[in-house]
Amino acid sequence: MVGMRFFSMRVGKFDSRMARDGEACVSAWPGRGKWRSGRVPPMWLGGMVAACLWFLALPLWAMDAMEILKSVDRTMHAVSCESFNRVTYELPNGNQRFVTLYTARASGRRALMVVVSPEELRGRAVLKVGDEAWLHMPGELETRKTTLLQSVVGGVFNNADFLLGDFSEEYRPTLDSEDEEHWKLTLKPLYPSTPHASVRLTVDKKSRLPVSLTQYDAAGAALKTIQFSESRDLDGAHRAPMLLETASGLNQAYRSSWRVGRIDEREFPDNVFTREFLPGAGRLMK
Repeated sequence: MVGMRFFSMRVGKFDSRMARDGEACVSAWPGRGKWRSGRVPPMWLGGMVAACLWFLALPLWAMDAMEILKSVDRTMHAVSCESFNRVTYELPNGNQRFVTLYTARASGRRALMVVVSPEELRGRAVLKVGDEAWLHMPGELETRKTTLLQSVVGGVFNNADFLLGDFSEEYRPTLDSEDEEHWKLTLKPLYPSTPHASVRLTVDKKSRLPVSLTQYDAAGAALKTIQFSESRDLDGAHRAPMLLETASGLNQAYRSSWRVGRIDEREFPDNVFTREFLPGAGRLMK
């Protein structure tokens, strides 16, 4: 009985203290009197709520950015597709050089390209599977390793540009800002083989197509900016820019344009994206 009486006294004191604290909190609200000395004001509660809401909003913000990037991918082309492209290189002396390329892409960061013309470059082929890239030169029996930073045909566009599949497979996006017409995203590469440190991408909200893209090195210097234009319906399900124009961030005298002739959905056997198949990749164009 003594123990029960002591317990009841302790509970009673605790309840009385809680009541006093509750009265103090009530008196802190506007119109309820002055705050009692020694009591912690409830301002921390609003701060905690705001912080929690901000923290919870971060995943939604990131998710929105990725959804934007995925919508760009699916607007421009199917997961598995092929295309023919004509690249024009403008040299500082005013001369131009033309290259025709065939490219094939599939899911899982797999892509290849074959040089169709000019004759002196015809048959060169590059394969990308994940972070690995291989080059085949006509007349050579074995493929050799290469990098995405290099270009099989020279010029401002490199192997990474020609072999890019889905943005959403290669980058982690952040939505920086938006207005009535555009989203502006920063893309961070997910893989070390990507030959730039970040990308700034502007997307048109209405068409879900890229407007411009700037690649930066680790120091924040612009490597090149690509402008997208002349969008066209492809097959009723996809729409893509047909012209990509760029200039070197290091030397503006070197300029390149990339005109897409056609993009067709096509499924490929898995053996197409292997080193063994690369020397005969030109057979895909028949």
